[in-house]
Amino acid sequence: MLPGNLSFNILGPLAVWSAEGPLPLGPARQRAVLSALLLAPGQVIGTERLTEAIWPAGPPGNVVASLHSYVSHLRRQLEPDGPPRGRNRVLRREPQGYLLAVESERVDACRFEGQLRAGRRLLRAGRYPEACRALEASLALWRGAPYAELGDYEPAVREATRLEELRLMTWEALWEAELAWGRDNGGVVAELAALSARYPTRERLGWLLMVALCEVGRQAEAVRVYHRIRRALAQELGVDPGRELRALFGRILRDEFVGRVCVLH
Repeated sequence: MLPGNLSFNILGPLAVWSAEGPLPLGPARQRAVLSALLLAPGQVIGTERLTEAIWPAGPPGNVVASLHSYVSHLRRQLEPDGPPRGRNRVLRREPQGYLLAVESERVDACRFEGQLRAGRRLLRAGRYPEACRALEASLALWRGAPYAELGDYEPAVREATRLEELRLMTWEALWEAELAWGRDNGGVVAELAALSARYPTRERLGWLLMVALCEVGRQAEAVRVYHRIRRALAQELGVDPGRELRALFGRILRDEFVGRVCVLH
């Protein structure tokens, strides 16, 4: 078990919590060291990769000493009761670099992905109230942009982009579960409309918004949403709407919208 039941949070500003509360993590570059290690918890990160993450404009002349100092200060926070000459259990030096020995369930990003998988399984099984609770719990872990301490460091940007895409998929799965459950469709319409306007070429958001509008009797607005998405796709990507969106549009025009039309994926 990790000392003090540590919890590492990177879905927003970097934070580490122990049983006693949040830990002071020091200056920006020291926080960047920990953020870089959290890109691959439980794996060795080489000194060269850490140097690129912490000093993107080029390392200082005393890079080894600076990196060692940051790691030493972090160790004192993460493992305050560690033996002075014993092997560190949390932040370890390995022959190829440094390793943050932390179980995945201690990292909020890993818990987020686990809750998302669980929520989608429940959604496919038609267990809508449980799916909503799991998906809401996963979204509640977010406090802001991931890995902000690492700026434009390319591996961090890639991972943050991947997580943001999963966050959108979580919202989509949650709204699908709420629509299938029939809970507060008016509120779902407002939330979907705001995010669909932000991502005008994301067809799944548009599909869900059209469904939500139809289920509260606003078919004419759903038709306008379809045409807005069609124009955005043509202008930005040079493509037509996909098969599912076209099929839903056709059903609305034929006045075939009866009952629930959500199709689980």
